[in-house]
Amino acid sequence: MNLRHIEVFYAIMQAGSVTGAAHLLNVTQPAVSNVLRHAEQQLGLKLFERIAGRLQPTPEAYDIFPDVQEIFGRIGTLNRMVEEMQGGRTGRLAIAASPTLVNAYLPKAIARLKTRAAQVTIQSLPTAIAIERVARREVDIGFVYGPVIDPGVVMEALGGSDLVCALHRRSPLAKHKVLEPRHLASATVVSTGRSTRIGVAVKEACEAHGLPTPTVSVEVNSSLAACLMAAEDVGVGLVDLATVNQYALPNVVFRPFWPQVELHLCLIFPKDRPKSRATVRFADALRELVAAGPRTRAAG
Repeated sequence: MNLRHIEVFYAIMQAGSVTGAAHLLNVTQPAVSNVLRHAEQQLGLKLFERIAGRLQPTPEAYDIFPDVQEIFGRIGTLNRMVEEMQGGRTGRLAIAASPTLVNAYLPKAIARLKTRAAQVTIQSLPTAIAIERVARREVDIGFVYGPVIDPGVVMEALGGSDLVCALHRRSPLAKHKVLEPRHLASATVVSTGRSTRIGVAVKEACEAHGLPTPTVSVEVNSSLAACLMAAEDVGVGLVDLATVNQYALPNVVFRPFWPQVELHLCLIFPKDRPKSRATVRFADALRELVAAGPRTRAAG
């Protein structure tokens, strides 16, 4: 499909008819019909069938429509960027970050920008997707767990944090000064999934010491969510230490986890792309916050 084919297909799916598509595109109805016919010939597929006098998309049309929607979503983003440039608004800042890091650091980092000109968009995403958005230059900066190996990004290590256990203060496990996998064998474990950076780090640390990896019974998307679960005595959360001092959680205590699980925080930028002033200021704020944040292990 060429760009004209895609444009006409999208217009017909939106309008529900050739006539409506012609109106959207400001062209004649025969012009739309001709492009559609050519597209179907090129593909060797029928995209629409006329049933009871109405044009109905085929299953194949529904299959390709999500990808076409994504293309036009990107075009919409491009148009908004051009409008901002035309209007002299140069403070746009798009950020992709892991959910735990969004909760723990971004509110304070954004507050430090201290500018009304910046239009900030925050995308809370799994690390792999956040890296992909940066590499594709869909965002200006990423804040994720490392290490990051991707030819499309430039990585800057910021520092580290440790994994700790969050649990209700009345939990029988709270009597232990340090929690090990054996303590969690019969407990409900709350954490991010096995494929996340935290999940992988826990697995690698346990395997390195010949210990079983705790089984996550309740899977969440951030350390804050795991802490909130612990506050309700759902189970024991395996969380990033950066979460510990960020929120008031009066019913939650924290215990070190052994073997030690070190988490690496990093900034990532699109390769070979100049940084905007807003990006530079935001990166500086994150560097300061991470440097001043908790680094030693929690004792409860």
